Amino acid sequence: MNDLEEVRAFRAGVPEPGRDRLAPGRERLVRKARRSRFRAPAWRVGLAAGVAVAGSAAAAAVVMDRGDPAPPPIAARPVSATQVLERAAKTVAGRPDHRPAPNQWVYTRTYQAGQKGAPSFMQHLESWVRFDGRKSARYSGVPGKRPHLEVTSVERDGDSEERSPAQWYDYLRALPDDASALLAAIDRRAESYNAEAHGRLYSTEDGRDQWVFGRLVDFLGQGPSTPQSRRATIFRALALIPGVQVKEGTKDALGRPGITVSRTGPDGTREEFVLADGTYDYRGTRTVEVVDRRLPTLPGKRGPEIIRAGTVLNEQAVEATAVVDRPGQRP
Repeated sequence: MNDLEEVRAFRAGVPEPGRDRLAPGRERLVRKARRSRFRAPAWRVGLAAGVAVAGSAAAAAVVMDRGDPAPPPIAARPVSATQVLERAAKTVAGRPDHRPAPNQWVYTRTYQAGQKGAPSFMQHLESWVRFDGRKSARYSGVPGKRPHLEVTSVERDGDSEERSPAQWYDYLRALPDDASALLAAIDRRAESYNAEAHGRLYSTEDGRDQWVFGRLVDFLGQGPSTPQSRRATIFRALALIPGVQVKEGTKDALGRPGITVSRTGPDGTREEFVLADGTYDYRGTRTVEVVDRRLPTLPGKRGPEIIRAGTVLNEQAVEATAVVDRPGQRP
């Protein structure tokens, strides 16, 4: 999905755009399949696909991957979601919050891949965006020549639907620090969006829970813009959602060991995100089919295409994310 889809929410101190302005983006969200939610998160960490931050999708340099990373996790060990997520919450809650200076930059390098077993893409995306959202940067060039750093000013109007890293930090910091209160707030947001979409965003309570699950994963994927204290609340809120499962001994899209947190929606698509074992740092997402899915027959094809259960539809991994002092600087 595009970066305007589900990354909009209420935030104290920053006015929300009006209903008329949000309507087109939400209509696009409704028309898209849920399985496309896990984009390569914005400077992120894209979560949900793309590297657009503060309204600029140009904040990335693409380097084609030279090999297929490790396969999706197998023979993982199911464990208690409540226990693991509480352990994660306690671990990150002890870390101090730090709001970067407006003129510092958020650096992110992510890996993205499309459907396995089908014509797909694999790429690494590298981006810089100033914390106040006024500038973005990327390396650009042509094959065979030394790339150069391109810094771009970002024009933003007062009613922008995009958030800068600073605005994300302030929004997330202002969310309730109680897990139940946070979950209730996101439930209300889901119901508001669904009402504006005339019930087409989801039609069941299970569908709403899946939307809320994805929303909280989006929050975790905001890199340095997610305060550590709020990460703890998000972990505890995830544990309160029915159907959330946790498996240890898994791997992310780059083959790094981790812990996978997942939930399967009513459409038969499992949405996953991976945490680093021990540190519980966010490492990316994966979308997997859990039932055979028959696609419409395309012109010129002899029969319908079938996506088999277990197929990885798309995945993304955060290779590095940090706050740096200038564009082009790497941690």
